[in-house]
Amino acid sequence: MIDINSVVVSSRIRLARTLKDYVVPARLTSKEGESIINDIADIILPIGNYKLYTMEQLPALDAEIMQEKHLISANLRDNKDSGAVILSDDQTVSIMINEEDHIRAQCFLNGLALDSAYKIINDIDDRLIEKLDIAFDSTYGFLNSCITNIGTGMRASVMLFLPALTLSGKMEEVLNGLNGQGLTARGVFGEGSNANSFLYQISNSRSLGVKEKDIIDKVTGYSLKLCEAECEERKRLLASDEIKLKDKVFRAWGVLTNAYQLSADEFMRYMGELKMGIVLGFIRLKDNSLIDKLLFDALPSSLTKLSGNETLGETEENITRASFVSKTLKSVRIK
Repeated sequence: MIDINSVVVSSRIRLARTLKDYVVPARLTSKEGESIINDIADIILPIGNYKLYTMEQLPALDAEIMQEKHLISANLRDNKDSGAVILSDDQTVSIMINEEDHIRAQCFLNGLALDSAYKIINDIDDRLIEKLDIAFDSTYGFLNSCITNIGTGMRASVMLFLPALTLSGKMEEVLNGLNGQGLTARGVFGEGSNANSFLYQISNSRSLGVKEKDIIDKVTGYSLKLCEAECEERKRLLASDEIKLKDKVFRAWGVLTNAYQLSADEFMRYMGELKMGIVLGFIRLKDNSLIDKLLFDALPSSLTKLSGNETLGETEENITRASFVSKTLKSVRIK
């Protein structure tokens, strides 16, 4: 039996839209940007449970935290003149305004839930299309600043935890299998990032000439194949190298709960190994979902906020991270 929940971390649907009557966001005047923000806010905020944040007024540290949590992009974070984001109270919906496109609306859900995420964000998209003049061509579909967003303007992504495939050296074969499928793989922090903590984002690589349902079905289907392959590889590794795996896991636990300093790279690496031990049953926690939350709570900006300081030097950050991670993990382990 495939344990999907031990492999799939989260799902995301993002829709990109451009307004007809405005230049691309990079060339907007402050007045034009403000007009777009107000028009979108007037549509979304009355739905309830949403709040508007402008990049101009949002404290820099809060913007950094939003970016670390993937709620906004670095591009939007840096757009102080005309950038804004509308967030739902539970932060499952993020509508970026005047990013690379005028609108980038996204929904994040735990587990393999692309259909549910699409239903939520498509309802918002319908409201925006009804009220705004969105750039659309009968032949090509939605027209956007980035050529990869022409067509449906959709990016469907699934975050997968694949330690066994990685450790066995089979990820290269898996990634090669994406070629010709219209799919791509990225690390946990998006394009250009490494797959720290054995986390990979699988998503569609094009949106032109394909339907939303086809994109969702393809990403979901390939994610399920990877779930099956990962679970089978875990069985093989346990049969052949259980002692070696346990040693790796408990060494990771030892570092994470006893180190005086812990760099971000060390933290991500050992957290991946610890999570592997949790899904294999070597270590038990009161709440396994805490591991995924901790991956973001111990990033630099979140730690700075936690410390109460305006900034943290590298050494201070590493000491703060080590203390925070140790206390958190020790408090939830079941002996």
